[in-house]
Amino acid sequence: MIGGKNEDMNDSEPDLVYRIDRNDLLVGFNRQWNHFARDNGAPGLLREKSYKKPLWSFIHDVETRHVHQTLLNKVRLGKAIKGLPFRCDSPALRRFMKMDILPLADGKIEYRCRTIRTETREAVPINSANAGNGESLLRMCSWCKKVDAGNDKWVEIENAISLLGLFTQARVPAITHTICDACASKLDGAN
Repeated sequence: MIGGKNEDMNDSEPDLVYRIDRNDLLVGFNRQWNHFARDNGAPGLLREKSYKKPLWSFIHDVETRHVHQTLLNKVRLGKAIKGLPFRCDSPALRRFMKMDILPLADGKIEYRCRTIRTETREAVPINSANAGNGESLLRMCSWCKKVDAGNDKWVEIENAISLLGLFTQARVPAITHTICDACASKLDGAN
């Protein structure tokens, strides 16, 4: 459907596919979106209720928003990001998934998410205050946006997501900004 409604999408896709516009508003969903919402007991997320809502209204914690914003900046520069592992849990199910984030025309972006495996778990409320984000901090360079992967190794955010399993944890660790050695050297050399 076009013009004030959901963009035309290929509904034969087994993956969950959705699109955002240049302003990060949800503008396209395949049929799997509604199946996913119903399977998770979330009728408020049906595509007719999610259309033209900001992506950010579905990402609740600051750290995950920051990581997604960094990824979107890269994608809008033309870099497709493929195979990012993440978890999307329901109250009684752990869902291990992979995500592709693809650039489209006019600043739009398409997300393709596929389930790799699931595990049942004791029912817990999603986004529970008891979940916590642990004691760890994710160090990100303020200049180049690379992430400290340990052992003096700084990697692109999409590589850090895979290497550190950031989106497979219950919550992304708190982000602290710093400057990596390579950027510090460049700044020192500019004086």
